[in-house]
Amino acid sequence: MTRWLGVLAVVVAACGGDGASGDPDAAWEFDAACERRSPTPDGLRRGVVSLPYSASGGQASTYRVFELDPSGNSLTFTNETFEMGRTTIGTIVFTPDREIGLVAQEDGSLGVFRIDRSYVTVVHRRFQGSFYAEQVVMDPGGFFAYVLDPNTRENGGGIYTVGIACDGTLTDHRLLLPARSPRKLVLVSGAEAVLAAADVGVSSPAGHDVHWMDMSANPPERVTGADAFGDDEAIVGGLVVTRDRRFVLVGDTSQFSGVPNRVAVVEITGVTTLTPRQVLTPVEDPLAIVTSPLNDAALVVSGFGDALLGLDYTPGGAAPFSVRGPLTYTGARPELPGHAVMIGPGTLSGMTLIAENLGVRRVRFGGNGTVIDLGKTETGTGTENIIGAIGIQQ
Repeated sequence: MTRWLGVLAVVVAACGGDGASGDPDAAWEFDAACERRSPTPDGLRRGVVSLPYSASGGQASTYRVFELDPSGNSLTFTNETFEMGRTTIGTIVFTPDREIGLVAQEDGSLGVFRIDRSYVTVVHRRFQGSFYAEQVVMDPGGFFAYVLDPNTRENGGGIYTVGIACDGTLTDHRLLLPARSPRKLVLVSGAEAVLAAADVGVSSPAGHDVHWMDMSANPPERVTGADAFGDDEAIVGGLVVTRDRRFVLVGDTSQFSGVPNRVAVVEITGVTTLTPRQVLTPVEDPLAIVTSPLNDAALVVSGFGDALLGLDYTPGGAAPFSVRGPLTYTGARPELPGHAVMIGPGTLSGMTLIAENLGVRRVRFGGNGTVIDLGKTETGTGTENIIGAIGIQQ
């Protein structure tokens, strides 16, 4: 736990102060006895999806629990539901001990719940912080989470942090680093991250939209960046770093630019250089991207394209990525696929769950560049079973 306490101490200093949680400038508060270590890299995993519509087609704020067996061969929706704020898309993140879940909701609040094998307890139905939350990223230590506010600098855009107590109660630590239109943050390690934003901090050259960040600095610093697409027309959807830390893939989901949707490939050299290498086009609505832990393939979720697209990955090639095309589907093709969550540790490493219109699809990287569709588990019929956000314990 020492390493995470060290990173935490840096962020404490960046947030300023040493007061109590009621003080808006208070330092981080946490219980050092609350070690959020994963109980096992395997075993039964529980997940949660949001159900943002009622049976009549109106708005709903329901969440439903599902279970993934240790083999990954069976995904089962339980009858357990709970209520928080509404969310129609996105990902739900969990602390490393699999106990606390957080999600950004459509009103900019955070929903927080505590989960175990027998029941779910809502901790915060709507946690209204000093931010308008669009994305939540869990720190690997589980003591805090990063929150992205996608607004302009003048309207509060930037990276925020919230502390997570042992019972899941949040503390708002306010703005960590200002940015303009930050859309996605991916942690590469506890201290390194890639950020997609129009600018960040005080050192962003004009046009750079992908930034390598040192999150352990006080405050976090932009180390380097790149203009991934070569223009200012992109709206970032999916963002991922390959497991070998050689490339960043960035999806452009803009429906208004007149430029076909695409995926940019940016090369990482050491930790000091980001170099644009490719633009794969057209790739319709690449709202989520995941890469194989075996470093031989990638998967693009094409939302409006109703497709899952395989990418071939040859790290040493002149063109490291190429579009293979749609997967061979088990059953019907995807319907309005949404965000994807990948399992990191254990024997299920690389298994990916994808939210769809009326179910969750399982996909697995099989080695030698293969990407295997394992089919969709349906939630049911009717608008009350349409899925929004998705999350799975790691």
